[in-house]
Amino acid sequence: MTERPHLGRNVSRIRTAREMKQETLAKALGISQQAVSRMEQRAVIKEDSLAKIAEILDVPLATIKACNQKFIISNIITDQKNQYTFLAMIIRSIKRLFWLHHDK
Repeated sequence: MTERPHLGRNVSRIRTAREMKQETLAKALGISQQAVSRMEQRAVIKEDSLAKIAEILDVPLATIKACNQKFIISNIITDQKNQYTFLAMIIRSIKRLFWLHHDK
């Protein structure tokens, strides 16, 4: 039998990986920090709430539904590394353009 994911725990893990506080998620959802804390303790979360949370945390809904902690952490870290790499590439390009323009 396949183990069902603990959705609240997964939300907590992703929120933490995103360096987001419960208060920030609560504000985005329009609920209290205590409500977020209670939600993160529940194994089951309504689909519509889960969809809102996925949007706020900027992750696919499937990532929250994954039951494997390694999968969640790996995808969040990989995503952040890709964003950092892309941002670094943009900064290098801007610097190069600045120096090309500055040398004229």
